[in-house]
Amino acid sequence: MTNEDERAGGSPEAPPATPIAPEPAKPAAVEAEAEAGPEEQIKKLEASNRELKDRLLRTAAEFENFKKRAKKEQDDAALRGREPLLKELLPALDNLERALKHAPEGDPLTFGVKQTEKQILQALEKFGVTRFSSLGKPFDPSLHDAIQQVETSEHPPGAVALEFASGYTLGARLLRPAMVGVAKAPTNGSGESGGDTSSDGEGSTGSDGGGGRA
Repeated sequence: MTNEDERAGGSPEAPPATPIAPEPAKPAAVEAEAEAGPEEQIKKLEASNRELKDRLLRTAAEFENFKKRAKKEQDDAALRGREPLLKELLPALDNLERALKHAPEGDPLTFGVKQTEKQILQALEKFGVTRFSSLGKPFDPSLHDAIQQVETSEHPPGAVALEFASGYTLGARLLRPAMVGVAKAPTNGSGESGGDTSSDGEGSTGSDGGGGRA
């Protein structure tokens, strides 16, 4: 090849160099975490674990409280559903109770009535119904309906001196108040009752609690 040919063809030119892009800057938080030592990272993980554990415990406690509220609402609804039927049975129990107060002891019929009353009370207890006694106890307007006042020295003033009909509770609620006569100090000083002290329930206003409050 002649010098002219060499000048004509020439040597191929080298491709232009590709510029190198600069490395993107890391976020400050990532750089700080990278710069933090192992102890600092462990502390952060422990704090995060404690926070998650606290959230889990709060959620579990709230769920447990929800279950308790739901169970209580179900139980209350069941008791309210039984209440009308149970109230209808109480007058029959009142009659058995009055009969036993006047029945002679040792009589076979008296024993039979006692057994019948006992069986009914046991059956009612299975449904949450309990009879409570009021005689001699302080008058409580949340538990008692006062039918009358009784002049007597056998009981202190304000105490229940007569019980015309027993009271009943349904679970923690009052199913029916007791119909009672409330004692007051005698005016004649004799200590004898100035009112009707019979306990057969005559003159009572019934099981609807129509009597006045003492």
